[in-house]
Amino acid sequence: MKISQSLIKMVSKHDHCPKQVYYSFVEGKELFEPSEAMLLGRYFETELLGACRGGEKQEPRYLKGGNIAKPFQDCLDLVEFARGVFNNLGIDLEAHDTEVQYDAESETLKGAIDLLAKDIQGDGMALYDVKWTGTKEDDRWNGWANPEEKEEAIIQAAHYVLTMYENTTDWMPFYFLVFGRDFWVKIIKYEFTQDGIEQHKGRIAYTASVIKEYIKNDYKGNGSLNKCIQCPFFEECPDKASLPKIETVTI
Repeated sequence: MKISQSLIKMVSKHDHCPKQVYYSFVEGKELFEPSEAMLLGRYFETELLGACRGGEKQEPRYLKGGNIAKPFQDCLDLVEFARGVFNNLGIDLEAHDTEVQYDAESETLKGAIDLLAKDIQGDGMALYDVKWTGTKEDDRWNGWANPEEKEEAIIQAAHYVLTMYENTTDWMPFYFLVFGRDFWVKIIKYEFTQDGIEQHKGRIAYTASVIKEYIKNDYKGNGSLNKCIQCPFFEECPDKASLPKIETVTI
């Protein structure tokens, strides 16, 4: 199994279940039903770039009368705004060396990169991840106001940069292109020092060691009834907990 940034994030969660890792990353099943925000993000990428993750195309949500639901219609207006931003930045989706939804792989790592295109700050190529968000520009808790504190974004950026280096021996710049539903844009460039890359290599090594242990134990599940009953794999999981745990209190 090649290590992706999504796998690193899942293994780092203290309450994850090995069986969920198996179903998600070995069998490729969805762990959660996509929320409307996730679907809007995928739809935004589809309309702006031509495809979303995995090269798939996300359809909008339709109303009973056949019209596109308002959030998805509004998303199309944001796409037009984003196209103008791309044009001003010099990002040409039709250029011969531009790649959309680029699958980068090295011997041990993999990453699905939204866009591989000319660097907006210089010569050479750069890596871009396009984000749709329903948050405000100054949202410090759920949004992008403090990118230095967004651990998941840092992991994603570091992983893509390192994966591409192992694939091409080129340290490519990485940018998030964040577009807000309320028509704002934020460009975030993550630059990594040697210490920053070594820190990410440590995450990779930890993830690899955990997966090796899971393989030895056939991804044995570790859930409780309260956790398992909410899992989308409950019916098919052979390791699910079907009885509640008894807590004994001795006074």
